[in-house]
Amino acid sequence: MVELEKRISGDWFELKEKAGSFHALLEALPLSPAELRGAATTLRLSVEQGIIEFKRSMLSPVLVALETARYKTLDSQEMTEQERSLTALLLAVMIQRLLAVDVLPRSRPRQDEQGAGSPELGIGSIVTSVKSMVKANPALRAHPAIKNILVQVQFYTKENQKMRELFPMIKPEKRASFLSNFRRTFGDIAESIRRNYTALLQEEAAATKSKQPEFSLALLPLKSLAPLLTNQAKEVARVRSTLAYAREEKYKTREILVRLYDSRHQVLGFIEEELKMFRGICRQTLQYDLDSCAQEIAMGFRDQIVAILEKQGRPSAASNPTGGAPTGS
Repeated sequence: MVELEKRISGDWFELKEKAGSFHALLEALPLSPAELRGAATTLRLSVEQGIIEFKRSMLSPVLVALETARYKTLDSQEMTEQERSLTALLLAVMIQRLLAVDVLPRSRPRQDEQGAGSPELGIGSIVTSVKSMVKANPALRAHPAIKNILVQVQFYTKENQKMRELFPMIKPEKRASFLSNFRRTFGDIAESIRRNYTALLQEEAAATKSKQPEFSLALLPLKSLAPLLTNQAKEVARVRSTLAYAREEKYKTREILVRLYDSRHQVLGFIEEELKMFRGICRQTLQYDLDSCAQEIAMGFRDQIVAILEKQGRPSAASNPTGGAPTGS
């Protein structure tokens, strides 16, 4: 056990010495371009709770593997795979810390231009949406866009009924032309509905934006996260070093891995604490809804780290690791 503690403390000391430099971290936690891209993909797919979800998802297979150590000996290859996952997680946490303390710049999000054009919803979906809006708020019937949409729906119903009634009486050789005329009419109706629905969505978006300031990770005071992220990194590093030690020693290590699994609440607790701290930071601003703001912070960190990992995962960055680092490192 003394040797294990030396290994853990020694590994952490070396990593902590490089914690303030992005380039040094890349050297201390080497990952292949494929591993960097894989971590970026996992992070990008964390669509519900962003960076928090990513950390849980990266830890989950490690904990599952450790739990099986109660019943069987983990082979070297399996432990190596879990070490690599922990390396990717550790790098992400350390990058997040550099973002929080402004060593790496937090870029502002580009203006979202979605909604500038016609929505891609089908006419049926638009009509269903509009009817739901009117049911929830009958006063919306007087809104010009909704009035136009409902008028067009009535027009469509009448024209569709007319087409069905007349079609059996049309000579076969004239049916193509007959249907073509109605298709043009239906197309004009659909375009009018989409145009009015787009105007309605844009109006709602403008009203929402005027009520709440645009969110930007770059504008929030995130330095208070640094101690927590350091503790997170230290715990992830402890798990990683313990796995490496068990893999290298090979014999009589099951007890070590079982104890490591039993201590999982430490690292999981630090991740849960992070979400609470996000809410605390949001409370300081007094401008954002706490739940929405905390979610935005988690997603903001996700997007920033995805961009960094993807940049480092490009072949050109792999061949020139010092040339592909983000500005500010």
